[in-house]
Amino acid sequence: NNILGNTFPNLFSDIVIRNDLLFYLEQQQGIPNRASPYYPPRVFPQSLSSSSPNDNHEETASCSLYMAESSIPNSGLGIFAGKDFMEDEMVDPSPQVVIPLIDIESNPLYSRSVLSDYPWSAWSQDAQFEGDSVNVLYPNLGMLANSHLGLANVNQNVKDGKTVGIGSPEDRSTDLSTGANTLYHASTFKVSSEKKIRRGEEIFVDYGVNYFHHREEKFQMVFPTAENYKEADKIVKDFAEKLLVDGKEEITAQHEEEWEHIILKLEEDPDDKTRVAFALPESVHDVKYVAKIGTARYSIPNSVRALEWLEETGFCLDNLRVGKSMIPYAGNGAFAMKNMKQGSVVAPMPVLPIPRSVLNMHFNKATSSENTRPSPDKQLLLNYCFGHTNSSLLFFPYSSSVHFVNHNGDDPNAYIRWSDSYLSKVENLNVPPRQVHSGLIMELVALRDIQLGEEVTIDYGIHWSQAWDDHVRHYHDLAVQGNSYHNANPAVLAQDLNANVLKPIQTIHEQEDKPYPPCIRTACHSQEHNGTYVYTIQDFENLRYCHIHHRVWKGNQYWYDAKMEPSEFHGQSKVDPDGLVTNIPRYAIRFVVGEYCSDLHFPFAFRHEIGVPDDLYPDIWLDDLYEEDGGGMEHKGRATVSEQRRVFEDDDADDGNYYSVNSEDEVIANAQQETDPHLDEL
Repeated sequence: NNILGNTFPNLFSDIVIRNDLLFYLEQQQGIPNRASPYYPPRVFPQSLSSSSPNDNHEETASCSLYMAESSIPNSGLGIFAGKDFMEDEMVDPSPQVVIPLIDIESNPLYSRSVLSDYPWSAWSQDAQFEGDSVNVLYPNLGMLANSHLGLANVNQNVKDGKTVGIGSPEDRSTDLSTGANTLYHASTFKVSSEKKIRRGEEIFVDYGVNYFHHREEKFQMVFPTAENYKEADKIVKDFAEKLLVDGKEEITAQHEEEWEHIILKLEEDPDDKTRVAFALPESVHDVKYVAKIGTARYSIPNSVRALEWLEETGFCLDNLRVGKSMIPYAGNGAFAMKNMKQGSVVAPMPVLPIPRSVLNMHFNKATSSENTRPSPDKQLLLNYCFGHTNSSLLFFPYSSSVHFVNHNGDDPNAYIRWSDSYLSKVENLNVPPRQVHSGLIMELVALRDIQLGEEVTIDYGIHWSQAWDDHVRHYHDLAVQGNSYHNANPAVLAQDLNANVLKPIQTIHEQEDKPYPPCIRTACHSQEHNGTYVYTIQDFENLRYCHIHHRVWKGNQYWYDAKMEPSEFHGQSKVDPDGLVTNIPRYAIRFVVGEYCSDLHFPFAFRHEIGVPDDLYPDIWLDDLYEEDGGGMEHKGRATVSEQRRVFEDDDADDGNYYSVNSEDEVIANAQQETDPHLDEL
């Protein structure tokens, strides 16, 4: 294809051009054209074009994002800027996978695992319709970046930077990868519009006030909000002026007493000014300095680091970029952003320990009256985890772009190993699975020299390969045996219905005689004011199911009245569920795929963890989840009640553990609810 044909039709009408790496990968992924900064265009190395391997290619001169020890004490890893970022600039332009966790809260082990601390709201990524209860994992900035309410310098822009894929073609029986990859991708974290990020500064996202205030009792800490820090800044600046006498600072015993009184008064304030008091410096001798840098910055003075420190102790996150893979059924792949020598670290991979049983999905089969369709019995997250066949312990990597590293069993150019960095908590390698804390780091390492623009691959292992081969052999027969109701992808139909904006949407009364196909539902952007829809097309949010009651033609389009279903968006409905929202324009209504209907729920979707080398897991982790059965490895099944009891024997476990502890009676009660009448059939 002529990549620049639309931009320079006269110059390059008959030439196939591959420009700089970022430009090429954006084109492969379908991102709108942008003018290349290079003229004449440069070509890729041998791996992505037919150019000579002797061509000269520039590499990225510096690293824009580093992973290093966070400046917040005892909070693990963080992300630091390796360059200056301007207001509204995208911090990580490479799209990341967004993985839905569907009804996972109904699994009694989920809330006791460290995984439960990381999900984001599904509403931010338009994934709320996947099930009855949906959260999402958003790796890299969504999991690796820490949060500080007074120093949050990036915002999640829910309007731009996210994509929801259609998935398989119209007939799912023809696509082996149906349901095996996430449909959701995003690059939505931008620098706040009111501030810049300077080189060396730690990047903080905003987890929200509730996230911190719900944890104050647990951690025995007080977390001031952004407003608390602003109020504290004013107090500090006003008091700093009192300390100046003829332009010089003079601190007296009276000043010290007065400052102590200010803090004490705030702590005893009936309007809960305690958090403001905790934002203030304890000593009056620090007031002048704090007035210059601000109370928030004073709370973590190491939040700006020297680049030399980052280069020496941290890891660069810029070595991979997402692009279209040439491997069949792989979808996207991870491509090298620079030449890398054999043995060099391609990407760091901090990993989250996850008990395998947390990803079971047969806890929720009866939770939805509409969910009569069979689904995979494992969360999609399993496909993105590393694991060993003989272990109940899985690891989910959550740094930039590593989830796009595909399988190559013949000639991989990278492999994984445990990091020996001081940042990795290698003591976890010496404890049983149930005592493994978060904090381990894997490394993606070059198995040989890797060229700029080359796709990075690893060997997923023999068990993964056998599982995929078995999937290929039986997929078509299984899918054909399933009826056309399962095989038809409703997302294709929804896309066609949304494209025809002039065709009227049927009311609920019209649908009694001529209903829409199964799994097709209508959803509305439901903001309203006094019963009338007032939002413009630029302000889309809160898309939720709605029922069309009436329509009228006005001007050049139909306008609709609709009743909204309850919404959990931001914890509030905003629309009376017993009333109608009126005068809704057609562009604010969409056909969507209903719950449990997308490709992610296709009953024959592939599910298997990525295998690790046999010697990567210590023997203490090989807890016999599988046993030999003549013809190969046979799954023992889910843990029994007695086995689950043993999981919770350690009363000293903490929240960073693989599991945390709850009462044995509750574990047994929850386990008794796990029986799935359809398990044998599945």
